[in-house]
Amino acid sequence: MKIHARSSTVRTASVAIVVGAAVAFGAVGQASADVQPGAYTSTTSSSGVVLLQRTGHVEGHDLVLIGRYRIHPTSTGGYVDFFPGHRVFMNRDGHGGYSGPAYFGGTRIGSFTLTPRR
Repeated sequence: MKIHARSSTVRTASVAIVVGAAVAFGAVGQASADVQPGAYTSTTSSSGVVLLQRTGHVEGHDLVLIGRYRIHPTSTGGYVDFFPGHRVFMNRDGHGGYSGPAYFGGTRIGSFTLTPRR
């Protein structure tokens, strides 16, 4: 039990650190791949717990949070590599937003959503 709790804490802390610095800056730009331009609320969660929720936007071919992260197009939206080994998928949700799994080192660690800001 102690090892499971420790690994969950490490996983949660890793996701929080990576995404914890996400802050939106700049103006809205041109559409990127299949991810539409605009302002979004970015939410990262793990095991049903919201780890981070921030405003971000899609500009050009980038997801702009604290940095600019290249959006790689897929048939259902796109994906972003925040750093080597940490990838999030953004699949169209049918309501103008995007959602998908978040991975670290090939292991699913939670979920990532982009909800349009209106």
